[in-house]
Amino acid sequence: MPVKTIEVGDLAACCHIVSADLPNHDGNPCVIVDPGAEPERIAAEIKKSGLWLEAVLLTHSHADHIGGVSGLLAVWPEAVLICSAETSRRAGDPALNLSVYLGTPIVCPPAGRVLADGEDFSAAGLGWRAVELLGHDPGEMVYILEDAKAVFTGDTVFAGSVGRSDFPGGDGGALIDGIIRLLKSLPPSAVIFPGHGPATRVDRELAQNPFLA
Repeated sequence: MPVKTIEVGDLAACCHIVSADLPNHDGNPCVIVDPGAEPERIAAEIKKSGLWLEAVLLTHSHADHIGGVSGLLAVWPEAVLICSAETSRRAGDPALNLSVYLGTPIVCPPAGRVLADGEDFSAAGLGWRAVELLGHDPGEMVYILEDAKAVFTGDTVFAGSVGRSDFPGGDGGALIDGIIRLLKSLPPSAVIFPGHGPATRVDRELAQNPFLA
C-alpha cells in the first residue's frame, strides 16, 4: 500500500495519496485523503505516479483540508467525494468550514457517498473503515486500513500532540477519550498518517504523547 504525502497550502496540511499494488496496464486507481489546497500540484503528482483518482476522503470540514476538492473533481469528474453527512454539510458552508475567516470562502461540493460511524467500504482496491472521532470538528472521521495497519487521523492526533478543540463544536474531553479508544483498538505497530506533520505509530503515541497520559 504505497502512501505519498505532500504538504499543501499556507497551513502545511498533509494530503495523502493512497494506492494499492494492482496489476493494471492503464494505471492504478488512488484515493486522496484531505486535499487541502494546490489541486494542480496534487493532480500532477497523481499523474506522475501513473495513477488516476477514484475517490476523495475528507476527515473533516476545515478549509485547510478541503480547498483542493473542486479542482481535483474537475480533472476526474468520475471520482467520488466520501465523508460523513455532517462533514459534507459543513464543508459546503464557508462559515462552518472556517474559510470565510481566511479571506477566501470555499464551498465544497456535496459528498457523493455519505458514511456512517463504523462503516466498511472499498476504494481503489483497498478495504477501509470509517470511525467517528469527535472533539476537533463535528462529523470528523478517521479512516482505517486494517490490512495495511494504517490510519489516517486528520486533525485528531499528531506525532506528540493532538488537535485543537477550541473551534466551534470542539470538545477537548471527547477528543482525548476518542483518540485513546481509537489507538487502543489498533495494532501497536499501525502507522498514523495525520493531517499535519510527520507520520508516527500507535505504540509511540500511547507511550510518549503527553496529551494522552
